[in-house]
Amino acid sequence: MQNKTLENQRVLIVDDQRAFQLMFKGVLYSMGATNVAFAPSGEQALAKSSNIDFDILFVDYHLGVGKNGKQLLEDLREKKLLKPHSIFMLVTGENSVPVVVSAVELEPDDYLVKPFSQSVLRSRILRIQKKKAHLADLFQALYDSNTERVIELCHQEISEVGRYQQFCKRVLAENLIKLERYSEAEQVLDTCLEQRRNGWALMLMARLYYEQQRFTDSQQLCDEALEENRLFAEAYDIKARCQLAEGDSEQAFSCIQAAVEIAPYSMQRQYLYMDIAHALQDTNAKVLASKQLYEITRRSIRQDVVHLLNYIRSIIAAATLSDEPQQRNRYLQEVAIALQRARRDDSLIREMDFDLFEVLCQARLDSLSGQQFQAKKTYAAVAEHAETQQQVLPDTVFLLNQIGEFEQAEKLATLIDPELQADPVLQRLLTEQQRHNQGQQQHFAQLNKDGIRQYKEGQHLAALALFEQALELAPMNTGCALNVIQTSLQLLKTRSQGPGGNLLDRCKKAFRIVDNMPLPEHHRKRYQELLNQFTQLQPQKRR
Repeated sequence: MQNKTLENQRVLIVDDQRAFQLMFKGVLYSMGATNVAFAPSGEQALAKSSNIDFDILFVDYHLGVGKNGKQLLEDLREKKLLKPHSIFMLVTGENSVPVVVSAVELEPDDYLVKPFSQSVLRSRILRIQKKKAHLADLFQALYDSNTERVIELCHQEISEVGRYQQFCKRVLAENLIKLERYSEAEQVLDTCLEQRRNGWALMLMARLYYEQQRFTDSQQLCDEALEENRLFAEAYDIKARCQLAEGDSEQAFSCIQAAVEIAPYSMQRQYLYMDIAHALQDTNAKVLASKQLYEITRRSIRQDVVHLLNYIRSIIAAATLSDEPQQRNRYLQEVAIALQRARRDDSLIREMDFDLFEVLCQARLDSLSGQQFQAKKTYAAVAEHAETQQQVLPDTVFLLNQIGEFEQAEKLATLIDPELQADPVLQRLLTEQQRHNQGQQQHFAQLNKDGIRQYKEGQHLAALALFEQALELAPMNTGCALNVIQTSLQLLKTRSQGPGGNLLDRCKKAFRIVDNMPLPEHHRKRYQELLNQFTQLQPQKRR
């Protein structure tokens, strides 16, 4: 008797190995399939799925260059290209822990490890088809994101003591937690746990306790789940969140490291890793998390150039904070490699002015290397454009703060688009630089303020000393440079000589900070007046 399991089913095989495609097609034909299509890449599979509603998709986890099977599943779900009745099966020949756990966490309909027999394949497909047929209305409600209908249908299946009541209890609890109906969710989960200490029920209850700030209870459930399965990455996640909330960052870091080793391909997990690294001020861990976020999203529906930019920004921030020359050099090399690699990823950077971003990064690196004049010169060359491009406006702010143009940086920071600024990684980088600069900026402002007071009181030598101390903290600060010029000119007019030698040379050096720079109107007018005074004084000094 011929096997009719796949009769009238539209099937898509997504695999980059032609030999496996043909072999697998033969297996499917023997199971009644007559409508089988192929796609060698995730991108082609996505394109085919946009035109055809496939009933079953067999997708290899590794698909060479481009999207992998996990990313394809995310894309199909996000674009609503997997219909409620569709079956998505991940297939792979690899059984490494990170691949398997990361794939299973995304909850495809099933996961097959090569090689597998036709009988196993058939039984798996039949099991899923029966479930999808029996719960067709529920899967439709889930597809439509109709939460209230989902809850209603789950209650109905549970009350009828149907064969899928455990599945429905899980879906019910998840949706009740999502709606913050915690007491109802707890009742459902209590019933489940009384019958059997299922891992999924333990995790949902642990998540529920975390939301209610019952951190000790939550961690106890996580420990119970981990005793049964040491590869339960979500249990480590929840424990880490609890420990972070309780202020135990060291323990939280141990937990999140364990989770990341088991299943690294989760954006939420990497954001949590970054949060904990931030609490510990672990710069290297923050860079690693930022890099992983970029790698995870690079070929997925969540692809966004901001992840690449934040990764490079994170490396430069780490280099800025590093006191160890060797470590700093390693970070600088990583920046260069990341920029070169990004150049080859045209699809990611084509919608932005990556040249401008690269120029600003180089200026920041010049500033780090002590080449402050070069950094400001670079800024001057691109300022007009950089200050109007939202995607690189944060980098303009970073650069201005580095060279000591605090006032202009503060002004531009207010112009960053709120949606862009809401990105958690960028938000933290901006906050960290502000915090790192705070003491230096306050000291600079105080010296500058004291210098202005001394100048007004006629104590020009004391004023000049204060302004020059301020410039050591903010070497390219335009306002302070103009103060040095004005005070030096005043001393020249009275034929006084201040400490440190030639006042004309001091003026020239300060003018270099301001010359050919884009200046606000009040600075521009002041600069022109001081330049005229300086020009008039020079011949007198040469005679």
